[in-house]
Amino acid sequence: MRKLNTLIVSIILLALYGCKSNKTPEELKAMFYKNKDKLDLFANTLQKDAKLDSIFSNRTEEQGFVFPDIKETYPNIYNLLVDAGITEASSHRITRVTKWYFLKTNWPNEYPIYLNYDPIDSIKTAKGCYDKDEVSNETWGLGDNWFMFRWVKNKPYDQ
Repeated sequence: MRKLNTLIVSIILLALYGCKSNKTPEELKAMFYKNKDKLDLFANTLQKDAKLDSIFSNRTEEQGFVFPDIKETYPNIYNLLVDAGITEASSHRITRVTKWYFLKTNWPNEYPIYLNYDPIDSIKTAKGCYDKDEVSNETWGLGDNWFMFRWVKNKPYDQ
């Protein structure tokens, strides 16, 4: 009987501690700052390496935005993204020379957490900036051209 009780308690403890727990916004920001050097390196590399940037900018939704195809050609970038918890990435043109980058994380949260690197939007990327819309999507400015957002659902169309 004692062994059975020990087994049951062990299973309950494993279930409690083995599950991902949702992170608070402060914990998510801390995860970003822990990985900021890697993410900055990724953004800077895309800005300087046209071939790598084309891999991330020539994707379509049908192809998906995951990046196993860079594992062999750019193993350092692949490992950097995986280590930072990035599961999807894409590059988008703003002007002829300016781009913004979209990253999806696997960070524990009830809703997906995304990161954007946007060198044009000085308001949304300002450190400390916060916004919550009518459907509870939230945006946090992280500074240095970065912002994080939690996508709950699409906004309804105004008719």
